Amino acid sequence: MGADQDTRGDLTAAAAAAKFWCSEQYVDVVNRCVQLHGGYGYMLEYRIAHDYLDSRISTIYGGTTEIMKEIVGRDLGL
Repeated sequence: MGADQDTRGDLTAAAAAAKFWCSEQYVDVVNRCVQLHGGYGYMLEYRIAHDYLDSRISTIYGGTTEIMKEIVGRDLGL
């Protein structure tokens, strides 16, 4: 039981780290694209505006990034 629990904890921390990193990269890339489009990036007629809205919510609906940081930090012993 002990070894199985350790593996599950490691996988949980790795999944949390991957989710945190990917969602932050997604937000960063979309923010750069919005900047590239200028004011048009905020107009809902353009696809980038919808992508911007989707990227912002992605940090919440899959588990907030703060919770992901807590899981990774706990795994690191912080």
